[in-house]
Amino acid sequence: MLLGVTTVGAAEMRTWNLKSGATLDAEIVAFPGPDTVQVKRSDGKMAILPAAYLTDADRAYLDAERAKQWKEVSIDKVLGEVSAGRYKKCAVSGKDGGNEILVAKLPSQVETIANNRQQQEAQITNLSSRITEDSTAARNADAAAVTGGTRAYRNASRAQANLAVKDEAAAKAALAKLKADYAKYVKKTKAATTVRMKNTGLVYEALPVWECQVSPKWP
Repeated sequence: MLLGVTTVGAAEMRTWNLKSGATLDAEIVAFPGPDTVQVKRSDGKMAILPAAYLTDADRAYLDAERAKQWKEVSIDKVLGEVSAGRYKKCAVSGKDGGNEILVAKLPSQVETIANNRQQQEAQITNLSSRITEDSTAARNADAAAVTGGTRAYRNASRAQANLAVKDEAAAKAALAKLKADYAKYVKKTKAATTVRMKNTGLVYEALPVWECQVSPKWP
């Protein structure tokens, strides 16, 4: 189920001035739409206030408060999609901490970069596993070269141990390069994967739904 709207915390009670000349003492509770604001009046009752009803000064205040809802969030990983592709499940980080969220309107460029990073991570993991295997093979072959039966067997084991050691050394050099390339890529793409988004207040499959801000640099 999808629940709620974009909610606001710790809002202040203030006097709103309407174009009609009337005033309203209320605090912002949520932004249910791009042109409306939900407020809690001083008597505790809720009301939906169209932005068009407000004076220019109060509309400017409202725009500033709405802008505060947008946060800079770093997309670290794209973990899949839910709701028939409507949302991308992402691991994110930012000054408010890291978490898993659902993201609506994630720019395709951001997803491509995140996928490239994950491919590099997979290569690093696979090569690390290979190095562990080569190291184990080298130790086993070295032990066989010492305790093996025939001389020919010991020589073959020693040759196998030497080959495993060389393979391990080459793999470690390749791993170091992969890690260096990955670190450079992450640094190079950090700005591109840091997007402005807001918590919509919706919840789907127990995860909060955030929405990316449409920016001129993204289609």
